[in-house]
Amino acid sequence: MPERDPAIAPPFDQGVFLLHYNRGREAFQEARYAEARRELENAQRMRPDDADVLNLLGLVYFKTNAFPEAEVIYRRLALENPNVFILHSNLGLILFKQGKLDESEQFLLRAIDLRPNYAKSHLYLGLLYRQRRKYGLALEHLRFAGADKIVREVEAEMRPAGAPPPPPPAPAPPRRDTQKITQKIVPLTDGRTAQVKPMVTQPGGIPMPADAARVVDTAHTAARKLQDAVDETQLAEEKRLDLGKKIEGASKTFTLHENGFLEINFGRSVHVKRGTVSSYSGNLKFVAESGLLGTTAQTLVKAVGQGKIFVYEKGRKTFLLDLNEEFIYVEGSNLLALEDTLTYRVEPIYDSTYQRKIDTVKIFGKGSLAISTHIEPLTLRVTKEYPLSISSSALVAWTGNVIPTVMDDKSLENVMIENAGDAGFKIRFEGDGVVVSEQ
Repeated sequence: MPERDPAIAPPFDQGVFLLHYNRGREAFQEARYAEARRELENAQRMRPDDADVLNLLGLVYFKTNAFPEAEVIYRRLALENPNVFILHSNLGLILFKQGKLDESEQFLLRAIDLRPNYAKSHLYLGLLYRQRRKYGLALEHLRFAGADKIVREVEAEMRPAGAPPPPPPAPAPPRRDTQKITQKIVPLTDGRTAQVKPMVTQPGGIPMPADAARVVDTAHTAARKLQDAVDETQLAEEKRLDLGKKIEGASKTFTLHENGFLEINFGRSVHVKRGTVSSYSGNLKFVAESGLLGTTAQTLVKAVGQGKIFVYEKGRKTFLLDLNEEFIYVEGSNLLALEDTLTYRVEPIYDSTYQRKIDTVKIFGKGSLAISTHIEPLTLRVTKEYPLSISSSALVAWTGNVIPTVMDDKSLENVMIENAGDAGFKIRFEGDGVVVSEQ
């Protein structure tokens, strides 16, 4: 019997990959978890080691109570990223949900070592110790997390049967640091504070309270609210881009001339903005990128072949950035050119209230890109103490461990620059990073 030819893997299609990833991301944000799981699993089959896909797929598994599948992913992510606290915290919660208390405790303690003031890790560990009836440790962590309701419940469990409750303590002025922590504990998606009820499944034959049916129902409610409390930020990258730095040995593909022309020399392919090519030489073919259709970045086309292109965008300023295994998010309409050594995907910022979005493109790897703006942009620092708010139309790019959220605050219209058709559409950046703005 003749030997069969070995199977040949089909070539990787970035456009199809991005299609699955973006569909899965959008479905996840809209709580269509079955669809999100299907799309993200398709994306993972195409790129099995993509950290962003794995992180989001792990959250989908968690939301759908597929805890063993979520555990596999988060074990891998935590192993590959030993210093990212949120991965250890999430894995600890996933293990806790499955009753694997010893391992859960280890990962939650590691998360607290990495980020001592992260309230959710203390909340999860406090619930774990409560289930183990280690009330002293439970109270310590629950108080740190600001979970006052659960603290009162644990204190009631510790009192002997029939003993009257202690009188309420005299109010004391809150400490400044404690007040900050309390304000941030367990945010829900609608801005409220989670009233997380106890996990009361009793292992080892420990008696349950008399009103067991009500307590079990309470536990189910607690499980749902704990899921809402999971931090849904994407895997935090450790590297940050210094926008004022030129990388030694960076790509020589792009050259910016004093007259504003961008010269691109390439041997395989390059992405350029449609309508900006002044001239080109070589045997080139221009094709649209399917992964960008329907976004503000769909003006990018791919030039395939070997040659030279001169690019010029009238009335706009051009500047170059070199990435060295780093990442940056760029608003799609500001992208002018992109080297083919870089990887990209569209990751919009959604305004669900008004069904709007900002198409930001995440670009990462090693190589060069060109960005164009109407005016000389500002480079603004974001810190934990000083979050940044800007108009949506002013956003050019951002990088670092920051989380953007849409604000619907009409009062800002009285103090911020007005933008036609953009009333009430403001973006707030929190965390640690840099934002590039045109205003």
